Amino acid sequence: MTDDAERALLVRHAGGGAWESPEMTAYDNEDHLQSIIAAAPQHVPGVPYGAVTVRELPTSAGPADVCIVGPDGDITIVECKLASNSERRRLVIGQVLDYASAIWRDGSAAFREQWSRQRGVDLSSLGEGGDAQLDRNLADGLIHLCLAVDQIDADLRRLVEYLNRITRDEVRVTALQLAYARHGDLEILVPSTYGGEIAAVKARASGQPTTWTKGTFLDALASPSDHELAERLFALLEAIDEKTGTHDDLWFGNRPYGGIFLHPYGLRYAPLQLWINKAGRLMAYGNWRQYEAVRHHPGFAELARLVGQDHRSSMKGFAVADLDLEQLWPIVLRCARQINDQDARMDADRPTH
Repeated sequence: MTDDAERALLVRHAGGGAWESPEMTAYDNEDHLQSIIAAAPQHVPGVPYGAVTVRELPTSAGPADVCIVGPDGDITIVECKLASNSERRRLVIGQVLDYASAIWRDGSAAFREQWSRQRGVDLSSLGEGGDAQLDRNLADGLIHLCLAVDQIDADLRRLVEYLNRITRDEVRVTALQLAYARHGDLEILVPSTYGGEIAAVKARASGQPTTWTKGTFLDALASPSDHELAERLFALLEAIDEKTGTHDDLWFGNRPYGGIFLHPYGLRYAPLQLWINKAGRLMAYGNWRQYEAVRHHPGFAELARLVGQDHRSSMKGFAVADLDLEQLWPIVLRCARQINDQDARMDADRPTH
């Protein structure tokens, strides 16, 4: 911080007395800045409350300072540099790009393994749809970038503007300034950001909403036959008269690769989610790894067998057009009843011997 900035911040005790300059107006080191961001990631532009973090996430390109995963599966890499570090302008850009590309290249299994080694929370506990969306974001390299500093300068603003211009519409590139001061037991944090509005304008200019609707999902399907299949599935869901749960029939995930979750009878745990691959094909996942409470539940077994998979293993996408809808739908309904049965869930949670 400059001398002017230091003089602009004054503190005094509640009982009165003279205003004083804070005892400390700088970070101890970059590790100090990292720790603050990791503990309160919601200061990073676009990151909501409920996001989880790890520090020094190992990648094949080296450790990323802070990695953030949002409840919807969004990934943000934060690289920290202080003004006292003369290389901050160029080095931080190269590092954050290097780490993001390495995470994409290393893949989902490596990311999850390294996350766990850094004692990150169980990523399977992400919000509904978040776990599967995380894997798709990793596969597609949809990773947001944030440059965290104690002072944003003109050069950093220029770099943020340029990176937003040349990156995909779905990717945010932002800078976070966290001015810090300490006076006795009192800590003062003054966050300010740059690039968040630029990224938002970029996303809006693409004409793409952040989450699916039924209409936009149908319009995104490349094949008329897939469009018809999706409409039939939605119609079958709407035609169910009985409602024994309180959930909406459909839950819409983030675009472009998030899923639409089907909740027959309004039940909490959806047996199936629909999504669209890069070729515009209608795809689906069986959700036997989606929810912690019913993970690998035997009620998924029939659905998994139908698509040539094992409900005790990973979720793999399959093309809806490869299946007979008249055969698929009754199995989906049976699965919905079984995995949402309270006694059955309790049995599934009990250890086997």
